[in-house]
Amino acid sequence: MTATTRNRWRLNRLGRRFMWASMGVLAVAVIMILIAAQQMFISDQDLGTLLWIMLPAAIAAALAAWLLSAPIARDAHRLSEAARRVAAGDLSSRTGVRRNDELGDAAHEFDRMTERLGAVEKERSLMLSSISHDLRTPLAALRASVEAIRDGLADDPDAYLKGMEHQVEALAVLVDDLGLHTRLTSGTLELRRTRLDLAELADEAVESMRPLATRAGVTLRLDASEAAPVEGAPAQLARVLRNLVENAIRHSPEGAAVVVAIRSEGADVRVDVADAGPGFAPNVRDVAFEAFTRGDEARDLRTGTAGLGLAIARGIVEAHDGRIGIDDCPGGRVWFLVPRAPRPTAEQVPDPA
Repeated sequence: MTATTRNRWRLNRLGRRFMWASMGVLAVAVIMILIAAQQMFISDQDLGTLLWIMLPAAIAAALAAWLLSAPIARDAHRLSEAARRVAAGDLSSRTGVRRNDELGDAAHEFDRMTERLGAVEKERSLMLSSISHDLRTPLAALRASVEAIRDGLADDPDAYLKGMEHQVEALAVLVDDLGLHTRLTSGTLELRRTRLDLAELADEAVESMRPLATRAGVTLRLDASEAAPVEGAPAQLARVLRNLVENAIRHSPEGAAVVVAIRSEGADVRVDVADAGPGFAPNVRDVAFEAFTRGDEARDLRTGTAGLGLAIARGIVEAHDGRIGIDDCPGGRVWFLVPRAPRPTAEQVPDPA
């Protein structure tokens, strides 16, 4: 007898136990009737008639118990078989059980778990594929440079060393982005929040990106007419701003402008980063903030980001209880909202010196 056959019989025992439990209840009822008949001095003829009446009742009870236990045993078997297939690696397996009871709830949660496992496995495979693809370019360049220097074929070794340094920096950025993305997705990123002015932080981010914009022939402009107090982690919010500005610069044509605008919107502070590039295609807009997706316009092998720029931005913004999105408009416009910091109380305002 195979393991599958044994498991099938084990599951069938569930139905038989249910049936035997029902029959046991009926047997207890018969015994109680007999005891009551003796106490009430019922004649043997009446007792016999009563027992003959109980016979079809017992048959009906057995049939009802079988009809009720068979669906339970069948659905339990389906759940067990689905679990066995998932354990064997088939993450597309589903139970197919639809019930309005606890067994149905268990099957529904099992299907949800399997669906989530499939999504995680898909993301893991895509991550490995993307990382291997993005590591190939800088590693190939490093290997070629090392071989040229070793074989004496490098006319200008210093230029080769400078190129190797750039490739190492790209690898370092890639590793740093992967580590940050892992902490964001696992919820282990620690945010050291403090009160800050998001307008000042944006000004610093714009200045840090200005050399990149100059090389690309792009003009950077900050539009912030008032302070934008928020409570957050300065380093992480600055990273969001740099990622968005860098992405806008890369997709802007020469001679265009990238505008960073900050304003209040209700109880939030809104930041818009707009460029005059081709914008986001409709099919890209839905997946632009997903990590390791080929449709992510933030993906650029030269940056070493592996398509993580916008994904990291979303993770950081959401960790600050904010939202991020893309406007459907000419060019590219990415925005995010973070809660505006409350006004400081009298106790929080420092006394003038």
